[in-house]
Amino acid sequence: MTSLIKFLSSPRITVVCLLLLFILTFWGTIAQVQQGLYVAQERYFNSFFFWAAGCIPFPGAQLVLWVLFINLVASIILTFKKHIQWANAGLLIIHVGLILYFFAAFMVFHVAQESNVHLADGERTNVSVSYQDWELAYWSNEGNERQVTAFDTTDFKPGFQIPFENTDLILTVNKFYLNSDDEPSLIQKPVEKEKEQNRQGGIFDLKTPHKSYTLTLYGGQAQASSLEIAGKKYHFILRHKRFQLPFILRLDHFKAAFHPGTEVAKSFESMVTISTGPLDRQVRIYMNNPLRYKDYTIYQASYDTDSDGRQYSTLAVVKNSARILPYIACFAVFFGLALHFFIQAFISRARA
Repeated sequence: MTSLIKFLSSPRITVVCLLLLFILTFWGTIAQVQQGLYVAQERYFNSFFFWAAGCIPFPGAQLVLWVLFINLVASIILTFKKHIQWANAGLLIIHVGLILYFFAAFMVFHVAQESNVHLADGERTNVSVSYQDWELAYWSNEGNERQVTAFDTTDFKPGFQIPFENTDLILTVNKFYLNSDDEPSLIQKPVEKEKEQNRQGGIFDLKTPHKSYTLTLYGGQAQASSLEIAGKKYHFILRHKRFQLPFILRLDHFKAAFHPGTEVAKSFESMVTISTGPLDRQVRIYMNNPLRYKDYTIYQASYDTDSDGRQYSTLAVVKNSARILPYIACFAVFFGLALHFFIQAFISRARA
């Protein structure tokens, strides 16, 4: 066991991992130009390995980071007795801080939720929309309020049965495409490099006690598809995933400045009001100056103009419950370095 820990804690592994991370970062950044942001991220950074040149297995960033994490833990275990001496307390804190960095990266990767809101002056919302994730939503026409039920499409595949609140109805996936077109009928298309450009589509079988229906849904449809079942009207739609926000966001005014004689934006910003219960707060959002509220960070992402000349502001909404972890890790490393240098200076002065 000791020999295995010695091997895993080798500085050579550390150097190789850091070199591979440098190569992957450079390679993945260059690849984004030709392959697109999403494909490059999935291939180089979110994978354990990929095929370089179509035939050579090459480690992805996830595998390299896991090896580097194991290397760091093995290093701490191997030298634990040395580090618990007061003279090396700073080194132990530095190692703990580095482990926190890895833990923070893991949490951010799996916990962070990215979406956006698209507003014109005077509009408000408490719902954000995912850039690339989809859901199947349905509701009925009972009462004045609309009770919407939505299902994530991640696990959709032929034969998958979607749980339905009414046990008399059974909704089953017949065909499902990650990218599709509905002209002239629903057809499968190659998956685009940029994931947000894909439009999901599917054919679903809806069975009732007395009749069966075939339901075709396409992610590019503006209106929901409707079916009347036993005198009750149901509406179905494939749409980008919605997230409920713990506040109401209103766009008070959007302003864009352009370079003279061009249509190239020089700067653009949004003046918004965030309402949380009885409290209203007005905030100016512009480049590198986001709005922060608890676990949410709202950035100025982009804008567009419709055919009537009305401008819309697109605000990126990032929910990150683990956003404080990198700051704690950074403080731990800084404190460990400062403590280590202070102790070493004290020891040197005592020896003198």
